[in-house]
Amino acid sequence: MNVSDTLLWVRNHKASTAGLVLVVAGCIALVLLARRVHHLHPKTAAVASAAASDTVAGAAPAGGGLTPSGQQGTEQSSRTAKMRSEFEGAANYLDFIAQAMSRPQEGGKFYALLAWKRCNDLTKHRGAAPVVSGNEAFHDGAAALIEDIEKRCTGVLETYPTIQSLYDVAMEQRGGKDFLLPANGRGIVAPAGRDTAKGDIDAALKTGDRWAAAEALENNADFVDAGHSAGDDGMDRQLHEWGAEIVACELAGNCRGGVQASLHCVGTGDCAHDDYRDVIRDQVPDTHKGVFDTMVDGMRQRMGLAPGRADAPN
Repeated sequence: MNVSDTLLWVRNHKASTAGLVLVVAGCIALVLLARRVHHLHPKTAAVASAAASDTVAGAAPAGGGLTPSGQQGTEQSSRTAKMRSEFEGAANYLDFIAQAMSRPQEGGKFYALLAWKRCNDLTKHRGAAPVVSGNEAFHDGAAALIEDIEKRCTGVLETYPTIQSLYDVAMEQRGGKDFLLPANGRGIVAPAGRDTAKGDIDAALKTGDRWAAAEALENNADFVDAGHSAGDDGMDRQLHEWGAEIVACELAGNCRGGVQASLHCVGTGDCAHDDYRDVIRDQVPDTHKGVFDTMVDGMRQRMGLAPGRADAPN
């Protein structure tokens, strides 16, 4: 077929020719796209590998244990971070409790109960001590903090006289299970036990929520094996409770100038220390301070904190 014949055929088969041109053009485009994607694969794989490494490094500390500090990256973007922020910044705890209970998927029932406990803590130091010793500046700040919390707690204890009454209402709310709450409210409205202590603490650590970890430790303080003993069951129990209070405030990051230190200052007039760890340690008999310090370090290790005075990273 010569050139003239070819041109004649094209003129008589315009539709077929146009279709053929489109098919050829499409094939060329697919080939170019495939080559481009092929060159992008190594970069995508490298980014995915780096992200996976960061996730593993953040979630799995050396030794394979579960720690709130190791889970921090997960925690900051977790569903409980917003709830925790609302708990800390709530202007009215009664309103906070009402709306938090309906959001169990974000830890709302747990934080509603925590708000009740914060308000109930105020009843432990009713009124201000007539005489103040120690740091007057800290006392003024502590008094202002307690006054502010009292305002934020207006109506809470009148509406829910006991934590059981609030728990019952919270359990009636729809929305699913609150993964921060231990089974059956164990340690909060039901007794904790030696058989369940390890599992409850591990479950709290696994959530990555430091407040949940702190609460689980305090609720199960009597059953934590810190590896040391004072040789007396009664003293051991007291040391465990004090030790758990110290490590709990380290986990929550509120040892210095927090609610507990402020309550102690305002209620007793002893404002020598603005750090609750020092307040606790002053109560430990001198003959047991060595055992107590090693016991506290054992609890820190159990909860994923470094030995020695430390706080979980914010």
